[in-house]
Amino acid sequence: MEAVELALPLLKRFGANLHLVHVFEPDYPLASMKAMPLIVPELEVGKRVRRHLKEVAKKYSIEWHRENIHAVKGRPFEEICRLASDCAIDLIVTATRGNTGLKHLALGSTVERIVRHAPCPVLVVRDGDREKKARRNGKSQDALSFRKILVPIDFSDCSMKGLTYAKALARQFGSKLVLLNSVALQYYVASDEYARYDFPLLLQQTEKAAREQMQELVRETDWDGIEVASSLQIGHAGQQICARAIDHDADLIVTATHGRTGLKHLLLGSTAEYIVRHAHCSVLVVPSHNRPALSSNEKH
Repeated sequence: MEAVELALPLLKRFGANLHLVHVFEPDYPLASMKAMPLIVPELEVGKRVRRHLKEVAKKYSIEWHRENIHAVKGRPFEEICRLASDCAIDLIVTATRGNTGLKHLALGSTVERIVRHAPCPVLVVRDGDREKKARRNGKSQDALSFRKILVPIDFSDCSMKGLTYAKALARQFGSKLVLLNSVALQYYVASDEYARYDFPLLLQQTEKAAREQMQELVRETDWDGIEVASSLQIGHAGQQICARAIDHDADLIVTATHGRTGLKHLLLGSTAEYIVRHAHCSVLVVPSHNRPALSSNEKH
């Protein structure tokens, strides 16, 4: 419901159509209970789900059509991403359940998998975020807007794509943009005793180069009247982004994915997924590359 409520102002702003989807996974009885009629037939489950989705649409006065109500069986992230591709969806809006620690490691996160595989941008709503912002702004929830948007920038093409989306939102909501670059050097221990580097000097030079790039970006970009501030930090990108979002009281973080997959993704992780997991506010994740459709037997 949190995701639906936050999507409503976007529908009004952009004149968008809303698709409601619920994915239910098949249930399997224990071998010793095969003779017991414990499982509700899939057709009946689908009818119940569609009825509930229609009630949600009615509750929020959402204009809906039969083709915009989806009750699907399967793995949630696979079916959501496939539906987004089949229906040419422009934006997925979803919420996190907040699983952490061992439970997160054991169960994974449907939201993180959606972020990793979605063919379109994904807006991840933080639990309780909408109500807190509405109270803070002294406005009704229907009047909620993004006052400050934090945009991580590493000067790559994909981060520029995220900035493009952030600018579009800022124009619509009259938001202030805060551009953030985090400098973090990866260094390795070599067996060559002569391979000695002045690490503090290298960090200083890297920081200077990043500062100059940020100044050039702010100076050369047409901001179309948008208020812009910039920030340069030292440290782990994900940690700095989440911390500075709190410091700047950001309502939204807009970030892009670099498109790492397979072993490289497992080893290096994903800054976007880290932000989704730890940020205090909503996060818009913009894919920077075309993603292939998921096959039904693909394992992740």
